[in-house]
Amino acid sequence: MDHGDAAMPSDTVGPLARPVGVVESTMRCEDLDLMFRADPSLHSVAVMYLDGGIGLISRSRFAQLMSGPFGYGRALWARTPAGRTADPAPMIVEETALVADVCEQVSRRDQVRRYDDVLVRRPDGRLARVSAARLYETLAALMAVQAIRDPLSGLANRARFLHRLTAACRDGDQTGLAVVYLDLDRMKHVNDTLGHTVGDRLIVSVAHRLTAAADPGSVVARLGGDEFAVLTRVAGPRQDHAALALGERFRRAVAATDPALPAGAHSTASVGVAVAGPGADGATLLREADAAMYRAKQAGADRVQTVHGVGALTDGRDDDVLAAMDRGELRLFYQPIIGIDDGRVWSVEALVRWQHPLRGLLTPDRFLPELRRLRQLPQLDRWVLDRACADVARWDAVLGDRAPRCVNVNLTIDTLGAAEFTSLVLDSLRRNGSAPSRLRVELPESADFAQLQDAAGRLRDLRDTGVGIVLDDMGAGSATLRNLSALPVTGVKIDRSFVAGMLDNRSDFAVVKLLGDLGRSVGIDVTAEGVEADEQLEALRQLGVRFAQGYHLGLPAPAEHLTALLRTGARPRGVASIPAEPAARPATAGRHRV
Repeated sequence: MDHGDAAMPSDTVGPLARPVGVVESTMRCEDLDLMFRADPSLHSVAVMYLDGGIGLISRSRFAQLMSGPFGYGRALWARTPAGRTADPAPMIVEETALVADVCEQVSRRDQVRRYDDVLVRRPDGRLARVSAARLYETLAALMAVQAIRDPLSGLANRARFLHRLTAACRDGDQTGLAVVYLDLDRMKHVNDTLGHTVGDRLIVSVAHRLTAAADPGSVVARLGGDEFAVLTRVAGPRQDHAALALGERFRRAVAATDPALPAGAHSTASVGVAVAGPGADGATLLREADAAMYRAKQAGADRVQTVHGVGALTDGRDDDVLAAMDRGELRLFYQPIIGIDDGRVWSVEALVRWQHPLRGLLTPDRFLPELRRLRQLPQLDRWVLDRACADVARWDAVLGDRAPRCVNVNLTIDTLGAAEFTSLVLDSLRRNGSAPSRLRVELPESADFAQLQDAAGRLRDLRDTGVGIVLDDMGAGSATLRNLSALPVTGVKIDRSFVAGMLDNRSDFAVVKLLGDLGRSVGIDVTAEGVEADEQLEALRQLGVRFAQGYHLGLPAPAEHLTALLRTGARPRGVASIPAEPAARPATAGRHRV
């Protein structure tokens, strides 16, 4: 069962540490040389000085010393006390230190010692060692797990659930595929009367009970707040009966009393079940399950509502995006990226929407799957590029110095992998009279490392013209620490999951701090995504993160509304008060990219 609780790497250095050889500072170098030669696995030794100090000798540096110029090192150093060759001030941490904190300290060491072992002090005073490479590998693994797991409940998070739902709709038979959507009825009451700590215990308890009630192979997720979802299947000829029975199973699981919880710390759940028919897509299935849950809540809560036979849209227009482009129905919305210190709109991210004449405003999850299937994403990419570059030029003419410095555009892997990728971008800039420095290309989240490496040369050519290259959702999907050295990146965005947890979770805070420090040390811009509160903004300011983006700072809005806002010179907080895209409910809201 996939419920997000894949083996979590240790977030402290203790379990990573390995035994280290310990020698006295008076040991002669020739004896230490024999010690290293006798044990090829001996990576380094700790040196104990007579005054109680501790030094470190790494195998590689000692070997260089003993070989010496012209091969005479051993003769020169043989009788020298080993303590004279040691680093007298190695990095020493407690075994409870967080991996992210230690990595951040390692990144600030001088270049010569940056990859030396770190000594770890056990509670009984014994020393152990951990390599810098192992620390960074573990940090990358921690970030990868956190990108798909809800930190409180251990369930799959929203991103993981949507990925599995999309894959299930795309790769297999959709018939019988079901989404169960649950919302706790008394969560606010529990938090208000018993406190958020007890509320968190209720969330964890519900997660355990839903997991126990789910069939093997199901995906159990916490979508956010007090909302959960299960991806599973129903069988049998009567889907309506099967869907109701499925919903009742999970409703009863939530309603059951957990003796480990305090009195009053229980809740019922409103449950919606949507069962797919042929041609169903994930976004529609989730939306229908959500709507069914709302009907259950409006009907009195603690009950189940179902819908079955959910399929793709059938009005004959929804898959014809290219025709919609010709009819002028596509729109670009822009979300501000704010300078944290000055509150200025430094950049905006372009987000495509379809103003459908029958269905209203559609986000990309409603129409991109069909474009992907037809291999028509590059046409949409070109439209987005042209429109974004044209809007930047228009802002310059209308707003002058108040115009955003640049626009961020998300391009798909289909476009990124094309041989003409560089010329496509530069031609769009030239046509619209925009300088390359006014554009930042955000790398697609769906691209794997091999695809990004394949495009590295084209990205480098683009960067050399002045176009920015941004690694999106750092820590999730393809955006790993490995890419920082392999790609010509000029900026990174910290994944929203770390920003969401940074005030309450030490590891999330440490990751945000590390990425902010890394950005400054290598000279790239760092943007925190998903900022939803003043407290997060203040913490980011104290950590030296320069830029921020999120619903707290501005909802995606059409270009003309952003123009009206920027003309006043006001900071775009509270932008929800001007016309913007309809705000989604928090549990299902998401920033949909091209």
